[in-house]
Amino acid sequence: MAALYPFAVLLLLGVAVGVALRPIRSLGPVSTSEAWLAAARHARRVATVAWTVLLGTQLLALFGASTILRGFQVGLIPTASGVAFLAVLAAGELTWPRPTGAVRRAPLARRGLHDLAPVGLVRVVAVWATALGALLVLCGAAAADDGRSLTWRLSASATSGAGPFPGWYYGVPLGLGALVVLAGGVGVLVLIARRPAVSDAAPSDDAALRRLSARRLLGGVQLVLAWTLAGCLFYAGDALRRTQEGSFDGVVLGSPVLVAVAVIGMCAAPAVVIVSAVVAWRSAGAPRRLAGSADQRSDAYSQPQTA
Repeated sequence: MAALYPFAVLLLLGVAVGVALRPIRSLGPVSTSEAWLAAARHARRVATVAWTVLLGTQLLALFGASTILRGFQVGLIPTASGVAFLAVLAAGELTWPRPTGAVRRAPLARRGLHDLAPVGLVRVVAVWATALGALLVLCGAAAADDGRSLTWRLSASATSGAGPFPGWYYGVPLGLGALVVLAGGVGVLVLIARRPAVSDAAPSDDAALRRLSARRLLGGVQLVLAWTLAGCLFYAGDALRRTQEGSFDGVVLGSPVLVAVAVIGMCAAPAVVIVSAVVAWRSAGAPRRLAGSADQRSDAYSQPQTA
């Protein structure tokens, strides 16, 4: 059964990308509400597939990790899921519904990444990325020569070691994976900014859809970074705690302060997972004002326009 794991992952990713690549197009004249609703359906479908791939590949990888994956490969599970998540979103942006009909109209507007990305989510991504980078550098400097364990001198004649520890052996691949996810997120944001505008839609409605896509994207990126950070925090704290368990003639040689630091790190790991999951859940859904804007848009366009 373990040998079927890679094929299951590829099948899931292929189906997800295939669904996302199937464009939605309206036939004949397109009214404002129909064009906007078609674009909203496309965005919702792509986001659903992307989140399914993100969570599904994580579960498949965890089931196969004990028999197939080894070492830092286990730590790269969130990164691999994040890359698949970004691939589906990129496919969805490249197949965004284009204006149709004999006369095609769309507002022209300059859009920058700072106009699309919510400030709060950008800060969350920055916090997780900075914390992960700082932890990997710190653990890399403190690790033993093999880069995968921690050695601590308890006394002049006693030394304690424990692993796995996120030293350079684990830290370099994990750091590069985080950079890949961040770069991919920026690339998808560029696609969101440059995708075709919704035909005959108000600039504010088109901008709202772009911000919604950017929010869903950043929600997944911060989740991947946070889960990687949580794993590093837990294993670093666990290794540090075990190095302080040495004793001689019934006297504990470890430092209570370091034990407390290790326990705090291990407890922070699930907290990071929970916080990032809540942020991802809140970013994945459409806000009420966007979900109800279709009716408001129809009313606004039905009213006569005066100069």
